[in-house]
Amino acid sequence: MADDPGSARPRASLSLRLAIAKQFVAAAGCALAGHNPARRVRSALQKLAGVPPAPPSRRLSVPALRALRGMDLAGTEPVCLFVAYAPDGRLFDHTVHYCADLRRAGMRLALVVVTDRPDLTCRDPGSAAADAVMVRENAGYDFAAWADALRVMPQIWQAREIWFANDSVYHSPRLLGSMVTRARASGADIVALTASSEVAPHFQSYCFMLKAAPERRASARRFWESIAVLEDKLQVIRDYEVGQKSAMEAGGLSVEVLFPLPPEPRNHLHESWRGLLEVGFPFVKVELLRDNPYRVDLSGWHALMEGQGFDLDPITFHLGARPSGAAALMELR
Repeated sequence: MADDPGSARPRASLSLRLAIAKQFVAAAGCALAGHNPARRVRSALQKLAGVPPAPPSRRLSVPALRALRGMDLAGTEPVCLFVAYAPDGRLFDHTVHYCADLRRAGMRLALVVVTDRPDLTCRDPGSAAADAVMVRENAGYDFAAWADALRVMPQIWQAREIWFANDSVYHSPRLLGSMVTRARASGADIVALTASSEVAPHFQSYCFMLKAAPERRASARRFWESIAVLEDKLQVIRDYEVGQKSAMEAGGLSVEVLFPLPPEPRNHLHESWRGLLEVGFPFVKVELLRDNPYRVDLSGWHALMEGQGFDLDPITFHLGARPSGAAALMELR
């Protein structure tokens, strides 16, 4: 029996096919240069799996969002907007511990759980980890999720500090407090931790703070109110992660990077991970241990992180849940 042409899978648009080809070419380039091509291959396969008829650069529908509890964070106390990805609605322990340690560092925490569950259900991590919890459809990456949190809870704009954080890093409870203290001592309006020269020079967005006085935040509010739900990660990096610094500085806000980029590495978090830990940096990128895209030397990571106060049990459990984890496949001790 012939296939029904009306039920045939839609042919990928030319722009999508070019995007897929671009990822495969980039993966080949990574392999030739001796770098790990896994991220590029994964991106190409994800695009192949979707094959929408004509993917727009911006999603027109508003992602579904469900307020779980505590959405009345009024006042001037510091607030952290924390975005975590939980495909099935369950957060890993290391993420819950990170949220709890941020609260212990003197900030209220609004948790945005991004999930693939259509019913927008998640396990509440409890009041020790979060003061407010919302569950959001998985769309648009972290910038869109942070923007949604500010839209739903506009009173946060009155907080004397607004922290932006996500679950892309493992943290050291011992070192986290001193980093927060150092950031609060900065005279800058925006305090970031590290920078990258990839794509274009910018500060990295896994953890940063806006501390300009509320009456001086007009440019920041314009920036966050302009955030759209973009489905292409590279476009998010170009438009928002790279664009944020210039947008803030154009509005008269100053930016300080506490652990500035040295002359050589392209991505400070990956290529300088040992040196960063040695000077009291409290984070290690999940992607570094899971994928090691730059193929840096990870030998001794377990002992070094343990010596700097990282809780290794939940970290190695998380890595072991991902069979492709670079460090998880190595001898742990």
